Amino acid sequence: MSSSSAASKPVLVVRPLRQQDAFLQLLEQAAVDYQYKPIMRIEAIAESEPEAESIKNCILGFAEFDCAIFISANAAELGIKWLDQYWPMLPTGQQLFAVGQQTESILSAYGCRVSSPRKQQNTEGLLDEMPSLQQLQNKAVIIFRGGGGRTTLGDRLQSRGATVTYCELYRRVLMPDSLAEAQTLLSDCSCLVAHSGELVQAMGPAAAETSNIPVVVPSERVAEISRKLGYSNILVANNALPDSMFEMVKVALK
Repeated sequence: MSSSSAASKPVLVVRPLRQQDAFLQLLEQAAVDYQYKPIMRIEAIAESEPEAESIKNCILGFAEFDCAIFISANAAELGIKWLDQYWPMLPTGQQLFAVGQQTESILSAYGCRVSSPRKQQNTEGLLDEMPSLQQLQNKAVIIFRGGGGRTTLGDRLQSRGATVTYCELYRRVLMPDSLAEAQTLLSDCSCLVAHSGELVQAMGPAAAETSNIPVVVPSERVAEISRKLGYSNILVANNALPDSMFEMVKVALK
C-alpha cells in the first residue's frame, strides 16, 4: 500500500456492530489505520413487542412455505432462534436460500441444507442464479429480513408467480451521536466504507470537502445512491463479503 498522505489517514467504517467482524480483522491484519464508528444498530424484535405476533404467526406456519429466503446474517441468526423455539425439527421438503456466503454458513452450521448465489452474492445474484426461483407459480415464499428493507426481491418473485410473505425480525436504528461523529471524521479520512445504501443515505449529501473522498460500496446499486448524494470517487466491490470490500479499500489507499 502507498505511504501517500491519503493512505496515512484512517479508513472510516460505519456499519453496525458485529460480534466478530471479519472485515475489521482484515484491516487490522494489514495494519490499516481505521476509525470504526457504527452509525446504526441492529435491534431484534422482542417477544413482548406487538410486532412479535406477526413473527410468531410466520414461524408457526413455516411448514406451509415452499421456499424460505434469509436476506442477511442477522436474519439467519434471529430466524434460527425463533424457529428453534417452535420447531425442534425443521419440516422437510422446503428449499432454503441465503443471500451471501456468511448467511449460508450460519444456516449450514445449524444443520440446514441451503443454497446461495456464487457469481453475484446479493439479491440480484439470487434472482439470476437459482434455477428453482425462476418459475414459482403456486409457490409460497417467506423472506426473513429486517424491517423496511427494499422490495426488489419480493416484487420479482411475485412477478414469477410466487405468493410472498415477509418475516421482519429486526430493525435498523440510527444512532444520532455516532452519526454526527462519523460525519465530522469523514473530512479527514482516506476513504469511507459503506456496506449498504442505508448507511450512505444516513451519512447524508457529500460536502464540497468530502465529495472526492473514495467511497467503497458493495454493489452498483449502492454506488448509484452515493452518486446521487454527490460523491464522485466511488469504488464498487464484487459484493459485501469482507475480502471483496477489503480489496477495494486497498485500491482506495494506493
